[in-house]
Amino acid sequence: MKGVDRRQSWDEYFMAIAELVARRSTCLRRQVGAVIVKDKRILATGYNGAPSGIKHCEEVGCIRGKLGIASGERHELCRGV
Repeated sequence: MKGVDRRQSWDEYFMAIAELVARRSTCLRRQVGAVIVKDKRILATGYNGAPSGIKHCEEVGCIRGKLGIASGERHELCRGV
């Protein structure tokens, strides 16, 4: 049919969900979402952010950013990994 978009593949569908889940991240530098799938069924979703009970980077700022640490370095300082 003309004008009808093709249906997304399963991979595209699950990647779109991972991108949406990533928007829940509390990290100011990088937002990462994950979707665990088995037999085309979602088992779990998750995203990076500060552990429960720890203030989020949105509240206290990025420690690595304040220290001028380059992207990809010193992840042990990051609250959201």
